[in-house]
Amino acid sequence: MSKAKAVMLDGKSLAEKIKLELKKEIADSGLNLGLAAILVGDNEASRLYVDLKEKACKEVGITFSKYLCNSECYDDIDETELLEMIDFLNRDKQINGVLVQLPLPEGFDADKVIKKIDPAKDVDGFNNGNVTPPTIAAIIELIKSAGENLSDKNAIIIGNSDIFIDNLENHLAKLGIKEIKKEKNIPTNCANYDVIIIVLGQARILKKENIKDGAIIIDVGINKLNGATVGDVDPEVAERAGFLSPVPGGVGPLTVACLLRNVLELTKKS
Repeated sequence: MSKAKAVMLDGKSLAEKIKLELKKEIADSGLNLGLAAILVGDNEASRLYVDLKEKACKEVGITFSKYLCNSECYDDIDETELLEMIDFLNRDKQINGVLVQLPLPEGFDADKVIKKIDPAKDVDGFNNGNVTPPTIAAIIELIKSAGENLSDKNAIIIGNSDIFIDNLENHLAKLGIKEIKKEKNIPTNCANYDVIIIVLGQARILKKENIKDGAIIIDVGINKLNGATVGDVDPEVAERAGFLSPVPGGVGPLTVACLLRNVLELTKKS
């Protein structure tokens, strides 16, 4: 068996560092922060994500309010009632951040629902330029943690969400990366890129032969394979990459920490 060469970009450790800093700043500031999360439906992954956000809030001193609209409670909510719930939270002075856990069940217009969130409370960064979307912030943190000079590097983002990818491209440009390309599938020249960010949602699709030696690989994919959670990157990529963010333990925990940081940022701006 070949030994892994890549340095693992530890999202868990970075997340813990951010949470410790947040806990201290929140305590020192005397601010009372509140985050409200709305969960519609019984999607197992969505329920897990909300629970993780609740746990992280408790760790840093943010009051977490969970609005369940599923088999546990209020399972017959319709879109009009959901919009009214968001409007109520927009007006609640004890709530500094509001999020609706995606995806929403069929019959809900996700775009319409998200746009209802007050931009001043939009911790996911969908409706404003006030905060960086947490997943994008996590990707940026991981790339920076590699400690590489990025001014001579080119990057490729492989994914099929145009809104997410365009937003990510704008933030990558601020890092000083020389050139950024976007693709919806793994291109034949993928091994030409120094930084690869993949968010396809296809288990282990990025192979060792697709990358160049020493590349920085950021895996944003979350997939289930034989009961295990795996990313879009095949484990053998570690034999050739210089740096690799693992799944789990990479983008995921760091995204939650960046979300909490957004709650504080929005509170300070309000």
